[in-house]
Amino acid sequence: MIGREKELRFIREGYSRLGHLRSAITLGPSGMGKTTFLDEVKQVHTSNESKSILITPDSGEYTDLATFLSSMARNISCGNEIKSSEISKFARFYGSQLVQIESSNRDEIDLIKFNSQTAESFVTGLEDSVINCGIDLDQVVPLLVIDDIELLDDNSLQWISDSFNKRIRKSSLFKKCRFLFSAKILDERIIKFFAKFGFDKISEIILPALTAQQCVQFASSVGYEISNGDDLRSKSDGNPLKLLNILKKPTIVNNKKRNVMNSTDKTVTPNFSEFSEKELNHLLFASYPSKISRYNLEFFCSAREAAFCFNWLKRQKQIAQLQTDGNLVMNDDFRNQMREFHKQEEPEEAERMSTVATIIDTFTSIFPNSNQHWIPVNLQIFDSFTKNLCRKLFNEMEHDEIISFLQEKDDTLNVTNKQYSLKDDIKLVTQRFIEIGGGTPKESIIENAKAEWIKYQEESTEKRSRLEQEKLNFEEEAFEAEKQIFSLDEIKKQLSDNFKKPSKQTTTREYSFSTSIVLIVLGIGTVGASLFLDSIGSYHAACGIALTMFGFFWPNVEVKKQLTQSAGGGSPRLAIETQQRSLTHRMSGLASRVASIRGNLETLNTDLENLDHGMNVPYISE
Repeated sequence: MIGREKELRFIREGYSRLGHLRSAITLGPSGMGKTTFLDEVKQVHTSNESKSILITPDSGEYTDLATFLSSMARNISCGNEIKSSEISKFARFYGSQLVQIESSNRDEIDLIKFNSQTAESFVTGLEDSVINCGIDLDQVVPLLVIDDIELLDDNSLQWISDSFNKRIRKSSLFKKCRFLFSAKILDERIIKFFAKFGFDKISEIILPALTAQQCVQFASSVGYEISNGDDLRSKSDGNPLKLLNILKKPTIVNNKKRNVMNSTDKTVTPNFSEFSEKELNHLLFASYPSKISRYNLEFFCSAREAAFCFNWLKRQKQIAQLQTDGNLVMNDDFRNQMREFHKQEEPEEAERMSTVATIIDTFTSIFPNSNQHWIPVNLQIFDSFTKNLCRKLFNEMEHDEIISFLQEKDDTLNVTNKQYSLKDDIKLVTQRFIEIGGGTPKESIIENAKAEWIKYQEESTEKRSRLEQEKLNFEEEAFEAEKQIFSLDEIKKQLSDNFKKPSKQTTTREYSFSTSIVLIVLGIGTVGASLFLDSIGSYHAACGIALTMFGFFWPNVEVKKQLTQSAGGGSPRLAIETQQRSLTHRMSGLASRVASIRGNLETLNTDLENLDHGMNVPYISE
């Protein structure tokens, strides 16, 4: 920056966290450096405010409200404490929201509803991005920068001053919001806009003309040596752009890097009279997409014309610059003037091409690799899909590309278990891309997917029956094993108790019969005496017979205690310990088996749950 130090310091201090400046407008004629000044403000603000958000729509995209809103979302930068990845996600989200809102109002445009929905979606989406960074909304210092505000159409100005204004006044994120504009003059239209927005006082920053010394500094900064600063000041009126055009004339000055200027170089200000009709067509086609490639150009002209156009632009370094990704970006002056000219000449066609460009820009911001575009074009037809389904519907090479895509673009997918689907907003953007000629799904893929779904249902039913039977068998086996463990544990406890308390051991009685010689002799003797002696009667004879019978069948009773001892006759304690170890080993084996069965049951339950989910989400909805 040369000759703008005072103005820059005023903005830097006023827009800081502790500053009190809310709004300002930079004024000056074309070429005075308003855009350069605003760019410097952006850089300074993000450097000084680590929690800052800069919303800086491209002035080349002021053609209509939808394009302006899309540009607002895509051109957001932030301080180092806010994750740029979250801002990128928001840009993709808002682009898809614009398409969705526009699509829902396609038949009958309700401008009030459209404005309200787009403002709500913008503020809410940006708030969510900041929250995801772990930052409180009221700590952020947003700055909305609109260059060349006079180029905005009435619908865009109405959106900012009405719908957007109402929404940000309710938002904690925009509590400390600042505004910076630029224009050639502060005309009545801009004044009415400021009044409607509610700016009590807007600071005017008028960029002064460069002094003679500053002209010398400017020339030196762009590689030229001059001796007379007053002469250049007089000829350029201190206007940086006019000064640059004067410096580029080889008859006036010498370049430090080369002595002679290339006579084929065109001036910075577009002069369309220098181009042929064919070249003007190239410029027209190239003025719509943000990033120019042969692929993007084919949406606006034939493939042959797109190739010629792209190759021609690559040689026109004053018109378009080659980027590291191989795409071209057109100079804003050429782009803006060509689109404005087209809008005046063919307003309907210009609007159509602008819509196409918005869709292409949104889709390519999500899927920058054009070689992969066929993948979301095909995947968008599915309500759900699996890697196995892709293997069946696509050839081996296509399948491998899809698998890589799923890994690289996981942020565009919903994933449940092993089933995938494109997110709704991504699917909608892809469908709009198809509508403008972005490709078609593979032939017969819908019919083949439906057939695979029917086959999958049949296989799933059979698999379910098998899994449920396996589950039942495992449950029964686990129940029996647990019963055995309980029984063995009871035996183990009983062995221990019996050894520790032998008094509690049970006794048994054993009964047997034996012969008593004494009783037999006594009985026979009594019977014999009763036969030969009159003094001994029949009573004694009966007693003798009884004694004889008891002599032959005399009962014996033996009481025994049960003692636990080893088979070899060893120590009872050793025997108990041996039996307990044996029981413990058997119980451990059974417990391991039960644990294994439980693991198998968990696996079976998971398989059944996955099977249930898959059965409820068709590949293709009816």
